[in-house]
Amino acid sequence: MDKGTARPPKQHRSRQTLHRVARAALELIGQNGVEATTVEAIARQAGSSVGSFYARFDGKGDLLVYLDERIWESVEHRWSEAMAEGMAEQPIEQLVRGFARLYVDLDLVHRGARDVIGRALRGPGAGSSDAALRIRARVREDSVHLLLRKRDEIVHSDPEVAVGTVCRALEASACRLEPAFLEDLCTALVSHLVGDRPQPPPAGASVEFFDIWS
Repeated sequence: MDKGTARPPKQHRSRQTLHRVARAALELIGQNGVEATTVEAIARQAGSSVGSFYARFDGKGDLLVYLDERIWESVEHRWSEAMAEGMAEQPIEQLVRGFARLYVDLDLVHRGARDVIGRALRGPGAGSSDAALRIRARVREDSVHLLLRKRDEIVHSDPEVAVGTVCRALEASACRLEPAFLEDLCTALVSHLVGDRPQPPPAGASVEFFDIWS
């Protein structure tokens, strides 16, 4: 079996079964870990059968590879949706805060299952998967590109360096900071780009902007 693939379903019903199996596996692995999640439990949770599972995967190891790929595809899909929602038209202030919110949202995509699957496939302390590296690189490149489209608004003497610093800071910190500290970081990063002029609040501003923690 090719890495990251299940045996391709030929019928709509079979595709639905594959999706149910994947959802069940992600839920159970997120709750119980890899070792405690059996093929039998996955099939039962999916309303399917063990035979149906093995019609698609050679074993749990193949399932983990498939799930790892699908998780990062979901992350990329969410990012693509956000890029299609007019982010390019937002001012720098809203872009920086919007990126912070998006980075937090993306980090939450199947986070429990994602982390334990990664450790099971690559070992504790191992590096990220190829899919993770590719998608993170795309997120970083898109973020840099959108901010540099606003270079006429950037007062820093070297816009490329300034924007790169902002994106690296957000990528490293957004998922680790509590809302108040993340808001302070965003304010500092905006000032790094456009100076200390008064900043308008984000669109629809309210305390719910970072309600991902609530």
